[in-house]
Amino acid sequence: MTNKFNKDELKGISPNSNKFKEYKKSLSELSKQQWEASIGLMLGDASIQTQNGGKTYRMRFEWGNKNYPYVQHVHNLFSEWIISEPHKKTRISPKGNSVINWGFQTISHEVFNKLAKLFINTNKQKSISSNLIKNYLTPKGLAYWFMDDGGKLDYNYKSKNKSIVLNTQSFTTKEVNIMAKELDDKFKLECEVRSNKGKKVIVIKNYENFLSLAGPHIIENMKYKLPFY
Repeated sequence: MTNKFNKDELKGISPNSNKFKEYKKSLSELSKQQWEASIGLMLGDASIQTQNGGKTYRMRFEWGNKNYPYVQHVHNLFSEWIISEPHKKTRISPKGNSVINWGFQTISHEVFNKLAKLFINTNKQKSISSNLIKNYLTPKGLAYWFMDDGGKLDYNYKSKNKSIVLNTQSFTTKEVNIMAKELDDKFKLECEVRSNKGKKVIVIKNYENFLSLAGPHIIENMKYKLPFY
């Protein structure tokens, strides 16, 4: 998307300034790639928030230091919707180790309202709408879901297990069961719901189908999550 505004001029100025408002008005919709990716990202760890009672929403992202190339990739993908660079967050774990995360957020805009309707329930909690995967998840979105919150089922050295897992612990058991069925119905992935520390995750056993669908959209730096890579 081309834009006459220089984003650097917006850094540090109030979102209520005329220049900022003009910039937001110049943005009209997400690109096809951004929309497809946003579905997968929201099924993963991304969140969506409102600061004005639902008039507009913004997406927020955060990942660990290991996946910094993915941080940069998503930041670049949503470039025109993001003013600031990823910011570094450092904390000390219970074991005394330094943990580094990187986070950023989009501007608040009406364009994200449709996404909020799909993922925010009446209790203002992250959820899934009816037939979300059936109607909105594409192979590209599946790839972003995997890159964001998926991985090998078995990370043991020389494991021959081809199954992969989607970490759906933030959703209810009912929602996970629905998502697993819709993934099966739409993509024939042979999904199985399993328990992990009291929460439910989705195991995909048809790795060949998954790879043919999502593989072309998985960036090089995230292929370490794939079996046999």
